Amino acid sequence: MISLKEMIALEENAEEIGLSRKLLMENAGSAIASYLKTKGLINDVMLVAGTGNKAGDGFVALRHILAFGGTCKVLLAEREENLRTQEAKENFNVLKQIPSLKIFIAQDLSDEDIRSLFRKANVIIDGLIGTGLRGKLSYRILRLIRLINEANCFKLSIDIPTGIDPDTGENAGDYVRANVVITMHRMKKGLIKYKEQLEIHEANIGIPLELEYIAGRGDAKILFDSKPKYAKKGDAGRLLIIGGSKVYHGAPILAGLAALRSGVDLVYMYLPYKIADIARSISPEFIVFPYNDEELTLKAAEEATQIIEKVDTILIGNGIGLGHDEAVEKIFEIAEQNNKIIVADADALKTRAVKKNWKMKIVYTPHVGEFKIMTGVELKSYDEIKERMKQVEEASNKLNAIFLVKGHYDIISDGKKTKICKGGTQAMTVGGTGDVLAGLCSGLIARTKKVFESSIAASYINKKAGERATEKYGNQIKASDLVEFIPKIIKELDPTYQN
Repeated sequence: MISLKEMIALEENAEEIGLSRKLLMENAGSAIASYLKTKGLINDVMLVAGTGNKAGDGFVALRHILAFGGTCKVLLAEREENLRTQEAKENFNVLKQIPSLKIFIAQDLSDEDIRSLFRKANVIIDGLIGTGLRGKLSYRILRLIRLINEANCFKLSIDIPTGIDPDTGENAGDYVRANVVITMHRMKKGLIKYKEQLEIHEANIGIPLELEYIAGRGDAKILFDSKPKYAKKGDAGRLLIIGGSKVYHGAPILAGLAALRSGVDLVYMYLPYKIADIARSISPEFIVFPYNDEELTLKAAEEATQIIEKVDTILIGNGIGLGHDEAVEKIFEIAEQNNKIIVADADALKTRAVKKNWKMKIVYTPHVGEFKIMTGVELKSYDEIKERMKQVEEASNKLNAIFLVKGHYDIISDGKKTKICKGGTQAMTVGGTGDVLAGLCSGLIARTKKVFESSIAASYINKKAGERATEKYGNQIKASDLVEFIPKIIKELDPTYQN
């Protein structure tokens, strides 16, 4: 089974690798027509079409039915100009050129007119609303659902019967009472409640199964919602970064710069006093809290309590150096007591804190060596990618944490689902790119509160930023060059700026 968001992401990912939505629609329509042909139901087929891609699937199905020698009609729920997707428009334009095909518009017909059309039909295809169902059904759609249900003929719903929520299966009482559902790629979660009363077929629309565990643009895109016009400071989250030492001052700053570009509202920095002014001078947006030690001590960790209480997410580890087990464990304890989210990176991954099971939500971002230190497990090679994914998934279950294991292919797992993220370039071996990823990941988590989804999106966005930085600068990139491209990539994903 697959959820609505997973299907939306999968279709976007398919498009990213070259499987166009038009091709997927072609395959969906072909599957519908082939099913009806095998049942001997290709004469007097009536498509009741909405305005989205479910209608588009139906338009393609009718074209294939006509190619089989069948006869068809279309009843549009709304006027042609209200078709919302380019793919649906293009396929409808093809149908309009077929002389035998009759097109009717529901708005122009009385209930009795529509009943008369349905009495002449052997099959009604429900092409009204599929996985795009949002909120209450309009009167126009309810009217057509009721008239379809009155009709005494075979009824086929595309993807999911109109009126049924694709994730929950809930309905308001009015939904298309189909005989069969042709659902695309995988059965939608909402159909599980109807398995006893519906014949359900999964249609192969050409999406390779392994694409389900490859992270892509769709996984990043579904993370973002349009920012409310009247949003106020803090609505998009507060992040605290605990890092740095007398030797490593750059790591927490790189993480902070990436976090600022993630869209989180506020970035707090808890740093040794000797590097606090460096951070302030690099970015006035940082809210810097210095402590009076040169490295993270147990005393400094205890004094962080009031800051931790203010934030949504904590990133710890970047540049702290080795030998801070007590301090890191204390930060984890305070975070757990206050129900905060932790992202642990770099030297925090070498402490005993990460070997314990915690009740709060945690993300660990190790590279291969750090993963072995944490778990004692040496990861399989990329040639054995499925076994490698399984190892990460097992570690996630054992430690009750999300893992984002960095590498040529990043592997992200919450113990139940596991994704790999390809991409990036050879230039990203430069120091600091991991700090950028950690800052981006924790910033997205603080902004959205979607921990697993943010981890996947951060991996994708970070690799894309590395690719664009390499295009501009070649193999001579700096980690801070990635920060330049992060907001540009996120803007391309943000629905606030989509047409």
